[in-house]
Amino acid sequence: MKKQIAAVAVGAVLALSAGLLTACGPSGPDYGDRTPVRLWCQPFTEVETQDWLESHVREFNETESSVGGGYYIDLHWVTEDTWDATLKAAQGAGTQPEITVLNYAEVPLNSLNGEYTALDGYMSEECFSDLLPNMEEITNVNGSHYIYPWFVEPYSILFYRKSAFAAAGIGGAPSSWDELYQCAKSLKEKTEYDYGIAMPNTAQLGWVLWGFQAQDETDGYFLLSKDWSSVNVQTDFHRALFTAYQNIYRDGLTPAAAFSSYNEIYPLAQGYVPMALGGSWSIGQIKNNYPEVLDDIGYAVCPTMSGETAGKTTAALGGWGMAIDGHATHPKECGEFIEWLLGSDETHLMEFMADLGYSKFAARNSVEAALAGLPSAQNDAFYKFVSSEILPYAKPEPVYEWAVSEKYADALIQASKGENVDSTLAQLQSDLEKILKSGGQGTYPYGDAQ
Repeated sequence: MKKQIAAVAVGAVLALSAGLLTACGPSGPDYGDRTPVRLWCQPFTEVETQDWLESHVREFNETESSVGGGYYIDLHWVTEDTWDATLKAAQGAGTQPEITVLNYAEVPLNSLNGEYTALDGYMSEECFSDLLPNMEEITNVNGSHYIYPWFVEPYSILFYRKSAFAAAGIGGAPSSWDELYQCAKSLKEKTEYDYGIAMPNTAQLGWVLWGFQAQDETDGYFLLSKDWSSVNVQTDFHRALFTAYQNIYRDGLTPAAAFSSYNEIYPLAQGYVPMALGGSWSIGQIKNNYPEVLDDIGYAVCPTMSGETAGKTTAALGGWGMAIDGHATHPKECGEFIEWLLGSDETHLMEFMADLGYSKFAARNSVEAALAGLPSAQNDAFYKFVSSEILPYAKPEPVYEWAVSEKYADALIQASKGENVDSTLAQLQSDLEKILKSGGQGTYPYGDAQ
């Protein structure tokens, strides 16, 4: 999941850093004279994620590896909007993290410049041979692994209120973009809802729409060609997508200003809208925070241009893992912790999946096999739906620089405001070509195109 970080003056961050960081170290148990190994993570929307990580860090800090090794994991939560500046200030003070929780797209380009340390020398080979094939593709950069996966999650799923569909006489979820428009129109006109669907309309579009971009089988790989050498967004596919998006806004079927971040599903859960796009994490939020409406929540694969959804890519595959800093002074200890938490005992991650309502998905063969034998997972309708209808066809998120997706988001926002679609796409084409020419997309990190 890409992020856009607001710039904050380093001096201000230094002054506020004590208030921005929370820890399982100094403010938690007293680990005496053991050496702290700093782990930084951004807070997740689901509090259960924080609880799980904090409890397992405390558990690890009482293991023989930690106690006998004379160190402990010092966990800090750093907010998204202060991350860059807080990290810069910490680097200046020599207190930067040695382990960082990152989304997968951040790692490949940065691993080439030494920002991260290859994990292969600090974790057992079994950890990597256990990865699912699509995770090997995500985490392996030119023969080395620079991030170890925690979980994966598809970004694009359609959620709706069953009662609203029944009231509007809608028999099933829409499968095409045209049907999505008609469905939203019927919901607005035939129910008490003011809108038919919640659509994202901020800079988040840069990563929210990756799943839609990945549907374009003619172009093959999101906005850029497979080797990042060319771009062509002036196609029937992008024209249809931009037009569908524009029509929904033009006819007032979605709020002009989004009710919430795409990371949150509360507008649907609290009854502000009858239909919304969201990631797999959305069902976990509903299960844990709005259980009273769970039975009224339906879900489906995202619509496609053609209306064919079976066996088609409808979502990008993202998620989070742990990386070791390129200048870490305790890489051996970092590797021990990451392997203990994410790469060995399957029960750690099985507990995590259960705590999150089976809204996160396994990155390891052994964890997936263990979940296959767990009744609570196999009896979970949403888990089975995503595992069978979305994950097998999801594409890993692109790893080029954020500037590429940012331009795409800007163009889609302009279209939603009524700008001519053809001229908007022509400008986007020009903008992306300039980025390619200047090298602003980064250097393709995988050698020959995959």
